[in-house]
Amino acid sequence: EPTVRAELMEQVPHIAMFCQENRPSIPYAFSKYLLPIVVRYLADQNNQVRKTSQAALLVLLEQELIERYDVETKVCPVLIDLTAPDSNDDVKTEAVAIMCKMASMVGKDITERLVLPRFCEMCCDCRMFHVRKVCAANFGDICSVVGQQATEDMLLPRFFQLCSDNVWGVRKACAECFMAVSCATSQEVRRTKLSTLFINLISDPSRWVRQAAFQSLGPFISTFANPSSSGQYFKEE
Repeated sequence: EPTVRAELMEQVPHIAMFCQENRPSIPYAFSKYLLPIVVRYLADQNNQVRKTSQAALLVLLEQELIERYDVETKVCPVLIDLTAPDSNDDVKTEAVAIMCKMASMVGKDITERLVLPRFCEMCCDCRMFHVRKVCAANFGDICSVVGQQATEDMLLPRFFQLCSDNVWGVRKACAECFMAVSCATSQEVRRTKLSTLFINLISDPSRWVRQAAFQSLGPFISTFANPSSSGQYFKEE
């Protein structure tokens, strides 16, 4: 019964906390019994069960209740499988969103090694614009986690593609995260590459894209400020 599985998922973070507090007596209980259920339900046929398992997984990561080894060996491989080309459309879109949200929680190393290659593939998913839109919406967050070199080497070419996507919703998502992407690049890249890209968005055929770009104009300009001379700098709150 799906409602039973969904209710179970809502209890998992509480049980995980209990396991953590009583670790000496039940050291492997969460890793061995509960976590496999959570990741299995990420591909459940029922939408509500999937949603509750996704929420549970994010809470577990946020509270640091999943061991790093388990993230690498039990969570990431499942998400990679769920974002494979032959995966169910809804499941794939949801799994991409989870990968993006968990990046800041698992850190640069795991994100760069295990998440980034598949994320770059998803940015070019020619069949599903929903997947590309999720990638575009979370692009800035991925850039801020992996840092300048990976952003400029691997992510910027994908960002250029997404900014000229044939679906206006994808381009709008790019405009909305433009400042975060700019923060992850060098001044030279901002000046020579991102400026031209931004001008394209400001003169986009879609008024929704243009509107989003104009709202990002001030924040984007602020990334050019030199703190030593202007006394101004951007701080992520």
